[in-house]
Amino acid sequence: MTILTDLFDRELVKHPEYVLLNFEDRTYTNLEIYREVCRIGHALLQLGLEPGQVLLVHMENVPAFSHLLGACVKTGIVFCPTMFLISAEELAWMAEHSEAAYLATTPNLLEKARLACPRLFESGRVILCEGEEKGLLSLREMTEGQPETLETRPDLSDDDVAVILYTSGTTGRPKGVMLTHRNLGSNAYSVVETNRVTQDEVALSALPLAHSYGLTVSLLPGIRGLSCVLMRCFDPAEVSRCTETGDIRCITRVPTMFIQLLNHPHAGRYNVRSWKRLQSGAAPLPEDILLAFKEKFGVYIYEGYGLTEASPVVSCQRPDIPVKPGSVGPPIHGVEVSIRDDFERELPPGSPGEICVRGPNVMKGYFKDPAETERALRGGWLHTGDIGYLDEDGYLYIVERKKDLIITGGFNLYPSEVEQVLERHPAVREAAVVGEPDPVRGEVVHAFVVLEPGREATASELIEFARGHLVYYKVPQRMTFLAELPRTILGKPSRKELRDLLLRR
Repeated sequence: MTILTDLFDRELVKHPEYVLLNFEDRTYTNLEIYREVCRIGHALLQLGLEPGQVLLVHMENVPAFSHLLGACVKTGIVFCPTMFLISAEELAWMAEHSEAAYLATTPNLLEKARLACPRLFESGRVILCEGEEKGLLSLREMTEGQPETLETRPDLSDDDVAVILYTSGTTGRPKGVMLTHRNLGSNAYSVVETNRVTQDEVALSALPLAHSYGLTVSLLPGIRGLSCVLMRCFDPAEVSRCTETGDIRCITRVPTMFIQLLNHPHAGRYNVRSWKRLQSGAAPLPEDILLAFKEKFGVYIYEGYGLTEASPVVSCQRPDIPVKPGSVGPPIHGVEVSIRDDFERELPPGSPGEICVRGPNVMKGYFKDPAETERALRGGWLHTGDIGYLDEDGYLYIVERKKDLIITGGFNLYPSEVEQVLERHPAVREAAVVGEPDPVRGEVVHAFVVLEPGREATASELIEFARGHLVYYKVPQRMTFLAELPRTILGKPSRKELRDLLLRR
């Protein structure tokens, strides 16, 4: 038995039966969820899915997401969730790259999935998780009459891949991060132990479950016997309403969500005195927002740092130790952080360098990309590409993110992803993309465009073109036309000069 299957077996059944999940108008007890996981596991095996094969999952935040995850964990099938907001083009690439054997989706996303995954639809390898439709497998029908217990595959190893998560890549294509049973299980248990999570903390989950942060957080309630309220999507007023009616004490979100809650005109109408632990991650939280939130709601937001390749939590602030403003806390239990220079030399406290991470949470590698795996994991450390430093007490500070990475609303993207789409337009000769500071989203995408001689195009036309190929947060929000792009000494577009240009405006 692996550390992750242990979570679904021992942890879910060791607590007396209680309501583990609240979703819209339905409640699910821990034992109900466990039995559904087992029924789904039997159904997947009867389809012919084998250990190591990939189940692609494209759905919103719904209970079936977690049920499918548990079934895959117990059977050795690789769970590959995709953000439900991605475009059909992005989904199509992930389906082919992952070599998905089956696809599981929901009615709201069915048309996009049909456009993206014709191979799976034509071969009858699509599972519909809500409702029924001719030609598709119904999850409800598949699980009817299935046994409510399922033995974990006996030869399953902690080093076997449990999940593949796609994250933005420097080449313009997402990279498939392979996370093992040990990676995910150890990170979930470590977060619980480090933060001293207690059984009375009713949690609210509004993060996308297909995001690495949301996925790991979704595992926590089962470890400590907590109750969780799952939101299909984030809504500030609904968060406040759920707090008042459900005694919410623990909330984990990205900074944009806290900013929206702070600024929502109706947020102050509700009683939120139950809030005990608010955790922010995936992007830096502006200090003025943190202070304003504490003043308005009387509760502190604890920051953390992580990345998909680390399952994802690396460090976090927490209530039982001093909070140092500007830091993201010390590493969580079992995780090491080393600050290194370009020659792999460890730097002393206070000296900025590349943040390198080591521990049981560090990925196995990138799927079908040994060269990038070797580069990222050289010397036995995960090289994050982020710049930071440790102080004398071991607290981590982030100086800057990866040079070209744009973090908008907690989502990561690389400029090349957007540039390649814009350059498909017949009027565009060249495009360069940078992140422009934004008070709500942290950064928004700003595109600099050079048009082909004699061709014309408006900003709105190009933005609409990009919208047809990219998920919403990757679409440029602002655009500037230039006669030519500034270039580096090597002749490449200089994003540094473009960022400087924005600052001078």
